[in-house]
Amino acid sequence: MIARKKLENLKPELFHSETEIEVRYRDLDTFKHVNNAVYASYLEVGRLKYNKTFLADLIDWKERGFILGTNHIIYLKPLFLFDRVRIFTGVGKIGERSVTFVNLLQNQKGKSVAVAYSVLVAYDFIRDKTIGIPGEWRNIFKKVDKELLAYLSE
Repeated sequence: MIARKKLENLKPELFHSETEIEVRYRDLDTFKHVNNAVYASYLEVGRLKYNKTFLADLIDWKERGFILGTNHIIYLKPLFLFDRVRIFTGVGKIGERSVTFVNLLQNQKGKSVAVAYSVLVAYDFIRDKTIGIPGEWRNIFKKVDKELLAYLSE
């Protein structure tokens, strides 16, 4: 678990992976703002880009990768149709068999709309069991997210 205060004080400069999505009509609920469940999809897009960028050829998703253990999302401000959401993604904690991805979501004005973390478990899809975080993955996380890991461990 990551303290809410730490999450709410996240800054874009702590992250090295960013992606942007325009809010689509299908993302909205009856109140005409982005439905809370859609945020989980935004987090997924952020994690996929991060993994493609930094782990690239080190993950063969047919053999091993991650499965989602949990999502924790704190909603701060609503998003509306045609808003642009910037999804900042990084690794904030590294365990033996899991990593905690952390996200900061901002609108096009740079206002934080949500903060989140997701625990992903390293998984061997061929043997159908959890595995330890491979050393090569661990080294990349430590190098790429040095500042974010330090901030969240304070």
